[in-house]
Amino acid sequence: MRLLRVTLAVVLGFAPAAGCKTGPDLSADYAQTARENYELAVGEFTDKDWEESIQYADFVRIRFPFSRYAVEAELLIARAEFEQGNYITAQDAFRQFAKLHPTHEHTRNGWASFMAAASAFMNAPRGFFLLPPAEQRDQTPLREAMIELRYYFDHYAGTVTETYAVKLRDEVKRQLLMHELYVARFYLDRDKPEGAIGRLEAAHNTYPGIGLDAEVLFLLGITYLRMDEIELARNTFTELQTQHPDHHHGKQARIYLKYIYDEFGPSDPNRPRPDRSPPVPKPPKEPKNRDRPDKPEAAGKSKQKQRPAGTTPPPAPPPAKSSPAPTSGT
Repeated sequence: MRLLRVTLAVVLGFAPAAGCKTGPDLSADYAQTARENYELAVGEFTDKDWEESIQYADFVRIRFPFSRYAVEAELLIARAEFEQGNYITAQDAFRQFAKLHPTHEHTRNGWASFMAAASAFMNAPRGFFLLPPAEQRDQTPLREAMIELRYYFDHYAGTVTETYAVKLRDEVKRQLLMHELYVARFYLDRDKPEGAIGRLEAAHNTYPGIGLDAEVLFLLGITYLRMDEIELARNTFTELQTQHPDHHHGKQARIYLKYIYDEFGPSDPNRPRPDRSPPVPKPPKEPKNRDRPDKPEAAGKSKQKQRPAGTTPPPAPPPAKSSPAPTSGT
């Protein structure tokens, strides 16, 4: 029987693929029971042969769907995908496992949901010398990681995995904040503080206490000053100096506070503030279509060359009247 399996594996190995894969690879040497195949999958996983491990686990999942080993095989597949670096597939697998098997040990202790967040985090951009820095690239995977972490803290706060989830959340927030600071500096370098102020105010309220508060407050104070928000700039630099007196930005805040006092005097809550409302678009001085101002999209149509007379077909002539028939007495 084993010789027959080996011969069949050799034949199938050289046979061309006739279509898409819909089940486990039958060229593998599978065992007879769910337990034996699951143990083979675990052995391959231990040997870091991820593809073989997935094949054995997938065989258990499909051929023995009602076995308890099928549930363990699903989790093993998710772990193998994660180890291979297939983080999108792993994220979906861990998320589905947590929803389909709520009574499993690794669902109740939050580990499956934590791994879904970790998979999204690992899919985020990494630094590479040929590419822009990570904070300048797409942050969608990090935002997905935050969504997974919010689900985790809503359902599994207080479990044994919470310590790891808190550390991961802080790191995700730090990287998202680095992106917000990059965007704010981008606008400030181009003398567009209006584009930076929204980012900085949101960052100050959303990402406190992760080690970059002094940087956020300093850029926020600079932006307020450029926008002539004198009192907001004064309050921001005062907060920076009070909370971070030993930070280099805290020492710079003292210089800016002295400048504000010398230039604008003491604090004045009634000081006029600049208008920060969005600009209202102005209509054109004259309508594009002078003949129909209510339909500017028809502009230019009225300038078409006028047709000469006679281009409309003339009406058809009326039918001729028939003459009366002659009588017999004529």
